[in-house]
Amino acid sequence: MTPGKRTAPSGAFRAPVAGVLSAAALLLTSYAAAAQSSEPAPPDRAACVAAHTNAQELKRGGKLIEAESELKICASAGCPGAIISDCGQWIADLEQTTPSLIFEVRVDGKQVTDFEVQVDGANVADHTKAHRVNPGRHVVSVKVPNFEPKEETVALPEGQRMRLVALSFDSPKAETAQAPVALPPQRAPVMDRPTPVLVYPLLGVGVAGLGSFAVFSILGKSEESDLETECAPSCSDDDLAPMKRNYLIGDISAGVGAAALVAAGVVYLTRPSKPTVDAMSSLRIGPARPGEWHSLALSVQRTW
Repeated sequence: MTPGKRTAPSGAFRAPVAGVLSAAALLLTSYAAAAQSSEPAPPDRAACVAAHTNAQELKRGGKLIEAESELKICASAGCPGAIISDCGQWIADLEQTTPSLIFEVRVDGKQVTDFEVQVDGANVADHTKAHRVNPGRHVVSVKVPNFEPKEETVALPEGQRMRLVALSFDSPKAETAQAPVALPPQRAPVMDRPTPVLVYPLLGVGVAGLGSFAVFSILGKSEESDLETECAPSCSDDDLAPMKRNYLIGDISAGVGAAALVAAGVVYLTRPSKPTVDAMSSLRIGPARPGEWHSLALSVQRTW
């Protein structure tokens, strides 16, 4: 071997190197193919157009959740630019208009997190955040350990977000050890609604006001007839003054009379009910119990 010169690898050494390189290339190719197969293929133009159309129809039908799923298809990178722009804008609009629910559950007045929620029969996976639903009526069912489930129906218009659904569960109260004291039966008192004294003067004012209205109206009409024959149509203010005064007094009398009659009716119709009691009191002084000679008992008896 000549010093300073490298000898080419022998054939026995080149064969293993080539095999290792081939295996590595094959392995890289397999990884790349596996990565490509795991990613969904982008939609073609027909799928983009169909999703664009379906999203609009679903939105018009109030199915905003389903419409958003279609919009995610037509907003993907494989769709035409105009369709991507429309679908992206509509997704942003649905974020603001899709209703949502939030849940609050209390047990014996304390807020808890150990509960299950179903909306329209479907489980809510994460009840700690807002749950988006379509506009309309929804049945919310809440289950808490050791309690009977509770339901509540809510109506959500489009655009109402973060609607609170609050349900409370109360533990049964422990029964008291002492039995309730039995009271002797009593007759229900006979109720009466006496006419208030104020009704009568109000009626008198009302009748007087209406009578005054009739009198002064007749006087005013008489004055008016006299003026028509004497000075109409060139009557002076002095000529017209008596007629106007009579009409004015009549109008005031009518107003006062009507107000008094209305007040009398209100007082009469809203009068309270009072029990009619025939009370008879008796005073008895003597031993409260046999053998207790130095005690006094005072009893008052009432008969209904």
